[in-house]
Amino acid sequence: MHRKEKALQLFSNRCNCSQAVFAAFREAEVLDEASALRLATMFGGGVAGSGGGMCGAVTGALLALSMRYGMGGIGELANKKRTYELGRQFMEAFEKRMGSCRCESMLGLCIGEPDSLQQARELKLFETVCVDAVGAASDILEEMLSADVP
Repeated sequence: MHRKEKALQLFSNRCNCSQAVFAAFREAEVLDEASALRLATMFGGGVAGSGGGMCGAVTGALLALSMRYGMGGIGELANKKRTYELGRQFMEAFEKRMGSCRCESMLGLCIGEPDSLQQARELKLFETVCVDAVGAASDILEEMLSADVP
């Protein structure tokens, strides 16, 4: 199964957007799926379900990029700058495709508020906008990771 398919499958099986993207794109030899799902839980729904922060598909992708290229200690200081650059590239590409990197901007309402959450469910935003966000994040990540940037 391709990583994008895995991300979409996880999302359709009630994982949040951040969990779906990060678990599908994690370095499997370094981190098991259950641990990836746990780590990314907090970043779903615009961070902690608040609806006002960064889209979880974006945070999941940033976690995956950081896992692959990030700074693992003082001896890898140069990796921090490069990882930040990759993160900005990802966010720029995501914003071009989805119009924003922020949950509330993308959905047009703040799902951290109970009435808005119910409205989002009724409008099927999780099945449309959020599925598109997971797909877009996956496509962009796939391109970035397959380029295998040092």
